[in-house]
Amino acid sequence: MAIRRNDGFSFLEMLIVLSTFMLIIFISIPFYKDTLTKIEEKNFFKQLEQDMLWMQSAEAVSNKTIKFVIFPDQYYYELIEGTDKLIKRRYYPSTIKVKLETFKIPFYFYPSGVPSQPGTLSITIGQQKYKVTFPFGKGRFYVTKQT
Repeated sequence: MAIRRNDGFSFLEMLIVLSTFMLIIFISIPFYKDTLTKIEEKNFFKQLEQDMLWMQSAEAVSNKTIKFVIFPDQYYYELIEGTDKLIKRRYYPSTIKVKLETFKIPFYFYPSGVPSQPGTLSITIGQQKYKVTFPFGKGRFYVTKQT
């Protein structure tokens, strides 16, 4: 009579466990991509808002012209002091598409806090479209979701 030892898992048991694990991973990938897109979207708008608020307050406090220049084809924007002093360069994911509508570059705030010119940007993230509007007068930009 042969004695059977239970020292480990059989090859078939390992294949079943690994197959189940891989199936769970493949099912969760679409949920991960959707979550990643939402995080990128949230971070992009949050960073843009913080940079615009910083520009507006720096302009009012220091009386130095800080310009916002965006490069939609290269997926980044810059904040430039005066004519050539780079303060910040922010890269954003290539999944975020920016289209300059009536928005004119370079954009800056006057020391009074008023934007140099009103304008709009269209931003597409995945299937979702947004319009970023910089209105006349004092105030901040606002984002509207397009349907």
